[in-house]
Amino acid sequence: MNSLRIARTVVVKHSIEGIRTLRHSLSLLEHMKKYGTVTSFKFMRDPVNNERSGMAFVSYLHYDDAKAAIALREQS
Repeated sequence: MNSLRIARTVVVKHSIEGIRTLRHSLSLLEHMKKYGTVTSFKFMRDPVNNERSGMAFVSYLHYDDAKAAIALREQS
């Protein structure tokens, strides 16, 4: 009998506020990659006028990577 192996994906989202320009968004993404494998980086837009809302969500592949990024943010 074949055994099934269940893989559990842990997604850790980290919200970031104050992002206003594309240049700022891209530099922030490069900075966040220093802490681990970024699986998703989403920039939020205002649903009414489609402008950047100033918020982004970062997802890491590993919990410890996200934890390290959050710890550094709390120190600053």
